[in-house]
Amino acid sequence: MNQEKETASSHSEYQQVYENHKPAPWVERNGFAHWGMALGWVFVALIAFNIVGGIVGFVGVLATAESLDVQNMLDELSTNFDILFLANSSGQILIMALATLLVVKLHAVKGDRKEFLRMKLSGNVWQVTALAAVLFVVAQPTILFLGWLNSFLPVPEAMAQMQETMAEMISNFLKSDNALLLGVFHIGLVPAVCEEIMYRGYVQRAFEKSWGITAAILISGAIFGAYHLQISNFLPLATLGVFLAYVTYISDSLIPAMVAHFVNNGGQVVASSFYPEMLDEKITPEMDIPVLLVIGSVVLTTGLLYYLYTLKPKEQES
Repeated sequence: MNQEKETASSHSEYQQVYENHKPAPWVERNGFAHWGMALGWVFVALIAFNIVGGIVGFVGVLATAESLDVQNMLDELSTNFDILFLANSSGQILIMALATLLVVKLHAVKGDRKEFLRMKLSGNVWQVTALAAVLFVVAQPTILFLGWLNSFLPVPEAMAQMQETMAEMISNFLKSDNALLLGVFHIGLVPAVCEEIMYRGYVQRAFEKSWGITAAILISGAIFGAYHLQISNFLPLATLGVFLAYVTYISDSLIPAMVAHFVNNGGQVVASSFYPEMLDEKITPEMDIPVLLVIGSVVLTTGLLYYLYTLKPKEQES
């Protein structure tokens, strides 16, 4: 019996020594901070995303334009929604998802990369996933209210024009034929997978390793809001980013955030197909806010966030 205990103790000590002597990732070996590398990749990815989108859009125009006249090609690019959304989805898949998976190799050694990105199942993943989907439905009036507050902030004319053009493009696309399935794919599914890999998988974990989980949740949410380049929507987008980061932390998995993200984006696509008039509604300081609905939403959202916290396994929390 004593010999068995000694053998088990020796094995435990060996495992501890092995784990303590695992090779450090490239970032740590070369004296870089995880958060600094992540922030750098956010800027590089923004540029690369637009380059990839531009190349795909240019190739698409060359393949479909009736003539190679410059003005005709520009008109084709601005009105052909299939090309525009294909370009956007290509940038998300190639840069936000696949390229981010390569960048993660700098932050984690082989065998630890899925854990780093939280690309796994966990004990509470399906329960948190269901509650996260409910959370993103219940929180919509709260998000509307935050958008209304955000509308009071001044926006530079050039930025406002860009946001209006983007909103008009999405609106026209969703009003076009066969927009439902394509919209669910390009606006719902692709961002739900690709943006979660980049923001909740990579950025959140990198900041968590440097500054702890609370800072990681708040900062990754803020970066998510800023990355969309929509000043008038920063507050609601950042809040959604914080919610997504929170459910990722609670579940220790990307699945709840991916599902909740899809529910948010895909739900708006489906709703607009049944109520197209909602596409023409704009959030302005003059709009009427459903006060009771907002209060109810805030109360239910807060309650769900607290209940989700109780689902976090104590050993993981510590």
